[in-house]
Amino acid sequence: MPLEPSLGDTPRTSSLNRLANETFDVLVIGGGIGAACTAWDAALRGLRVALVERLDFGSGASAHSFKVLHGGIRYLQHLDIVRLRESCRERGAFLRIAPHLTRPLPFAVPTFGYAMQSRWVFGAALATLETLTCDRNRATRDPLRRVPKSYLLTRDELLRRFENVDGDGLTGAGVFFDGQILNPPRAVLAVIRSAASHGAAVANYCEAQEMVVRDGRVVAMRARDLIRGEVFDIRARVIINATGPFAPSFVRRLGAGVQLNVPLSRDMAFVVRRVLDPEMAVGVQTRYRDPDAMLSRGNRHLFMAPWRGRYTLIGVNSRVYTEDAYDLHVTEGEIEGFLQEINEASPPLAVRRDEVTVVNAGLLPFGENSPDQKDLSFGKRSQIIDHASTGGPEGLVSAMSIRWTMGRLLGERVVDLAQQKLGIKAVPCSTTTTRVWGGDIESVEGYAREMRRLLPAAVSDAQATRMFQHYGTKWSEVLAGDDREVIQGDMIPATDYFGAEVRYAVRNEMASTLSDVVMRRLGLGSAERPADETLAACASIAGDELGWSLARREREIQSVRDSFPFASPRSQYPRFDS
Repeated sequence: MPLEPSLGDTPRTSSLNRLANETFDVLVIGGGIGAACTAWDAALRGLRVALVERLDFGSGASAHSFKVLHGGIRYLQHLDIVRLRESCRERGAFLRIAPHLTRPLPFAVPTFGYAMQSRWVFGAALATLETLTCDRNRATRDPLRRVPKSYLLTRDELLRRFENVDGDGLTGAGVFFDGQILNPPRAVLAVIRSAASHGAAVANYCEAQEMVVRDGRVVAMRARDLIRGEVFDIRARVIINATGPFAPSFVRRLGAGVQLNVPLSRDMAFVVRRVLDPEMAVGVQTRYRDPDAMLSRGNRHLFMAPWRGRYTLIGVNSRVYTEDAYDLHVTEGEIEGFLQEINEASPPLAVRRDEVTVVNAGLLPFGENSPDQKDLSFGKRSQIIDHASTGGPEGLVSAMSIRWTMGRLLGERVVDLAQQKLGIKAVPCSTTTTRVWGGDIESVEGYAREMRRLLPAAVSDAQATRMFQHYGTKWSEVLAGDDREVIQGDMIPATDYFGAEVRYAVRNEMASTLSDVVMRRLGLGSAERPADETLAACASIAGDELGWSLARREREIQSVRDSFPFASPRSQYPRFDS
């Protein structure tokens, strides 16, 4: 039976009707970057695709990361050239296909003395990196999204930027470039919207609960719409468990002899109310060693990157995680321990607890470590497991991306496998060259200038920049009218955001809670907890759209407040009663 929409035919209710009534080639379970890229890739190759996510799209590790597209310089120390080249290609792919959501970012690594940590040794490493990645910009035409060459800074040049990194024997710094993800949840959403635009049926708050197996083959997944409580089967020939760090826990709940044992790391990064340099990140050495380094120049680094103009991201702190992924939390003791690590690495910074505004924490595949190990071995490769090969049912595949940067490549490899299992003619991947939703931009500078010309004069330059970074070429869908008085009268208090952005999130982007709106669609909570008047205004607009009672609005506001400093998976599990 078709599912009946509760408040009109929205994108979500349309997808739910399709999920309950169609048969798909591929069902992707999960809503992070790996799952999103898998669904998008499969849709581009002409497969019939469905994607369901238990919570909101991009609400897990994909949102709570260090926001960096890693190009792989660390793998030089491991002599892992294959991984370095892969990372470089994937960084370039995201800079190219999502130009409004990413940018190159320089990272300065201080140098000391005349031995392995010297300016000249690091300069040689950067020269090697340049040689190994000389083709990194071959497919990227826009100069603003090309990865520049590495270079060296003198001691004085470094201290003019970062006065707090001084130390005995400081000689300067080497500077390399990685990418920064300007808004990770919106980047995930852009990929999911791209999948939907190519025919995928996608739904958030739709929980996969039980496999339906016939004759040793998975034929469907029983799912529950958490908003309306309805249970239905999603029929699919191949089911991909792309739930990221939840993948091992998820398959254990499925039973039927399915096993997945992948060690996990809890990675944590802080947002602090401090500006070091608005356009460059810097690294400081910690007390911890990298046991996998073949050519070591000292201990691991923490990196401090500019964030949202007035803040700094500091990360990452890692520990072996042995608990259930669904119970991820961060204690005050862990926060204080990370603060101590930061201040030991760079005592002049003297970061205080009251400066920490957001704690980002997520789970990633890890290396083999004992629970109390300090010098940690990190995961090396993404995981793709065909469960039929280990005694599980045919048609079930699990996939876990090793980091955000590798999500696109994970999707490519999983869809290659899915095509084999479906027994169809292989269609090549095209996600390295196809732009994501809103990203059809040849020149970032040129498009931003044209967008500024088309926007009403009442929209400030800062607002225009944010609209570009959130929506790219789709900005006009959000600000459908150009009446100056309407725009000026539609501001969300204590922000420069428009009420139209809240309405658009609810009507067009499947935002179903205030957290969806504030934390992920608008990014109002990505650096600090929004003001109470901001939350009240957003709840009023979203509540009018979704028919919330006054009690529901208050509960939604409290849920956002409770997300700070860290939004755990449990705290994001919403109540949908009125």
